[in-house]
Amino acid sequence: MKQLKLYRNRDNLHYTGPMAGTKNHYEMTFSGLLVEAGVKAFAVDETRRPVLNGVQLKNFDFLVNGTDAVWALDLKGRRDRPWITRTDLFSMIGWRSLLNNKAVPGFLFAFFTRAFESPGRLLQLDSTLHETPGGEYRFCILSIDGAQRLARPRSERWGTFGFEWSAFVRAVQPLDSILPLPSCA
Repeated sequence: MKQLKLYRNRDNLHYTGPMAGTKNHYEMTFSGLLVEAGVKAFAVDETRRPVLNGVQLKNFDFLVNGTDAVWALDLKGRRDRPWITRTDLFSMIGWRSLLNNKAVPGFLFAFFTRAFESPGRLLQLDSTLHETPGGEYRFCILSIDGAQRLARPRSERWGTFGFEWSAFVRAVQPLDSILPLPSCA
C-alpha cells in the first residue's frame, strides 16, 4: 500500500502524491484513476474557504491537469439522478471568476451501480466506465454553463437543483475526453 504524502502550498491546495481525495468511495475511485493514469492532481483544503463579494464559497474537490486545460472539478457521487445544490452552483460560478481562466471549473458526476445491479438508464450516458469488484462507476463532466442552463429547482427546502434526464445526457461529456486516462473498463 502506498503512503500518502501531503504538501501545503500558499494557494491552500495540496498535492497528495499517489492519491488525492479519500473521503468516500467516489473520491477513492476517481483518485485511483488519476494514479493509474499518472495524472497530477491537487486536493483542496476544505478547512479554509475563499470569500467572493462577501459570500463564502464552497471549495471544489480536485484541481487536475487535463489534456488541454487544468480543471477545477467538484465531484458529485450519485446513484441514479444528477443533482447539485444552490451552493454548489453559486460557488463554482464564483470559482470561475476567481480562477480567471487559469482552470476550467466543472461538475464531475460519478454514477455508481452495485455489482449485479442493472445500470438502467445510465447506459444512455456518454461516460467513462470504470469497473471495480463492488460495481461500476460512470464518470462524466457537466460544464458550469451547462449546469446553469439546465438546472431546475428540485427541492426548495434543501436548496437543490435537478436536471431533466435527456437534456443532461446531451450536455455531458465523458471524463476521458478531458483527461489522459487509460482504458478504464
